[in-house]
Amino acid sequence: MIPKPYSELSDLDLCALCIWREARGEGVLGKRGVGHVIKNRSLQGFGYTIPHVILKPYQFSSFNANDPNSEKWPADTDHSWLDCQQTAQEVLEGNDFDITDGATFYFSPPLTEPPHAWGPVDVVLKVGNLTFCKAHPPELDLQE
Repeated sequence: MIPKPYSELSDLDLCALCIWREARGEGVLGKRGVGHVIKNRSLQGFGYTIPHVILKPYQFSSFNANDPNSEKWPADTDHSWLDCQQTAQEVLEGNDFDITDGATFYFSPPLTEPPHAWGPVDVVLKVGNLTFCKAHPPELDLQE
């Protein structure tokens, strides 16, 4: 992939780049999980579009200016890149089952637990080095 401004990338290419930067060392399930977090965030108001979700400051560390991954771009022949492109396409087109059960967050080492800033979350999936979480549902007060 030739480096270019993010605004020139299609939703598919930007999603694939995010998956690659965030999970290129993970297996297919980890890549799928990251793809679903991106899509779930777009469906749950974290942003209006895939680029809004991915490029929102401090949401995906590999797009933060101080992160070394923010300068990395995949080679077109990189097998992991090809997996990320396929994963992004299947997730965005709705042709992939959401293995994260609606997760909107994930973390990896060195973190060992979800950041407090996320509020109460439930861990829904651990795969490879990634732990996927979603917001803990609020307690219902059924008293009248």
